[in-house]
Amino acid sequence: MPVLLNCVGVKIRPGRLISAALVMVFCAASGCARFSKPGTALKRGGDEIVVAGNLFHTGTRVVTWMDPGGYDAYRVERRFAALEKSSWETTRGSVSALTTPNRYGLRREGLTQEQTERFRGGGWDLASLRETVDQFVLHFDASGTSKQCFNVLHDHRGLSVHFLLDLDGTLYQTLDLKERAWHATTSNTRSIGVEIANIGAFQPGNAGPLDEWYQMDATGWPRIVVPSRIGDSGVRTPNFVARPARREPVTGMVQGQLLSQYDLTPEQYAALGKLVATLCQVFPKIRCDYPRDSHGQLISGKLTDEQLAGYRGLIGHYHIQSNKVDPGPAFQWDKVIGEARRFQRSH
Repeated sequence: MPVLLNCVGVKIRPGRLISAALVMVFCAASGCARFSKPGTALKRGGDEIVVAGNLFHTGTRVVTWMDPGGYDAYRVERRFAALEKSSWETTRGSVSALTTPNRYGLRREGLTQEQTERFRGGGWDLASLRETVDQFVLHFDASGTSKQCFNVLHDHRGLSVHFLLDLDGTLYQTLDLKERAWHATTSNTRSIGVEIANIGAFQPGNAGPLDEWYQMDATGWPRIVVPSRIGDSGVRTPNFVARPARREPVTGMVQGQLLSQYDLTPEQYAALGKLVATLCQVFPKIRCDYPRDSHGQLISGKLTDEQLAGYRGLIGHYHIQSNKVDPGPAFQWDKVIGEARRFQRSH
């Protein structure tokens, strides 16, 4: 993975932040005017995530809420409603689930009164945020595409999540990671969340959505076909054909239930591995691992309250809530962890 260079040849590696002060020192010495000349635009590379106002490289494509085509969880109006019906004044009378114009909040638990007053205006510093965040929660979105997921979360349920991972591997960041997104109940204050585009897991014999979304073609491998009732898929890559990483649905036990699910796409796994590597480097308290039992095997149900309170690292939604089964039986935990660790070692 090639590194990015600034105007003086300073390497900017994925997951690394180069301070503005350091850049200015180099630029002053080298005569690089574009970092100090008023009105000069600084172009992002397109792989950065935003953490307490700082940009960190990931090595994979990221579309933030500030970019064209991004999904903005800061907005009050409904994104996909008709313009004349999208305002909060109109929304609160027509969508009963939306009781507040905000879909996010402050990471307040554990803060002192002084910290609360300092941070509630947006003043999180990176060091304090690193002390607070220690979990990365993985969801499947049950919506099938990131566009539809944001529609459901933002326009209809009043919820939010930091990242959406679409079928083609595009990552959408909807909020600065300093914000407390509403996606994982008791873990919201301490976590970052990602909704992975995948229609979900179902009990065998009740897998109608899988038959609707996955259709076999001439290659002998299923492809994902977004139902026409949903409209435009919103997938960013032109003419992208989405296929699961494994040909057949995967059946396994989650929360004591036997469930069947198609795997993520290879593009999603590639992007997720890089994002995990970046988050584990930016947030040292997020261990690059998943919940394991005494034999080192994946725990496939809700953690006890004591286990959850002490856990740091990657975690599934079903580890937090007993009524959830995401990211499902097809999710390859070892693949994600292995790719993230390899990416960290190589950079």
